[in-house]
Amino acid sequence: MAAYLGDWLERRDAPASDLDLVVLLLNSLDLLADPADRLTSLAWFREVLTDVGRGDLARDLRAADLGPLRDLRESLRAVFAAPAPAQAAALLNPMLLGAGAVPQLVAAGAGLRLEIAPGQRGLAALQARLPAALAEHVARGGTTRLGTCAAPPCQCAFVDHTRGRTRRFCCVACNDRAAARQYRQRQRRA
Repeated sequence: MAAYLGDWLERRDAPASDLDLVVLLLNSLDLLADPADRLTSLAWFREVLTDVGRGDLARDLRAADLGPLRDLRESLRAVFAAPAPAQAAALLNPMLLGAGAVPQLVAAGAGLRLEIAPGQRGLAALQARLPAALAEHVARGGTTRLGTCAAPPCQCAFVDHTRGRTRRFCCVACNDRAAARQYRQRQRRA
């Protein structure tokens, strides 16, 4: 469970950010889970969106959105595999253009804030806001903090927030599995 919720699980102080939702969507395909692909219906995704405080997006998803949502997942996964920011940009820019991810100023209390697709709901909001969140991350810090788990066969995604950029695993369970595997290998060689 921890892998698909990403870093939001540790915070829980606010609803999941759009970048958290990118990781959540990517990790809806988890080769260590049964079933590995949780996006065979929208029930699981709606439930998880609600659990992370984003019920507003869950309410407007329709059955016809399942295929495009899976396509969005694969498009975003390709960005995590991009070796450099230029390749990530080449993948993200068409997604942003296709979704009409235009930032707009929106009243927020006594001030204004910048939002992507503020009037959109459901799939349209996800198609605009998730690539935009990932693009903002890449623009600020490149692709080096985007990772996939180093514990085969897991391929869950994560955003590395460590100071030394040393994160290699999606969760503690995968870290522990990899450490146990390395220990067993050392014992066999000894």
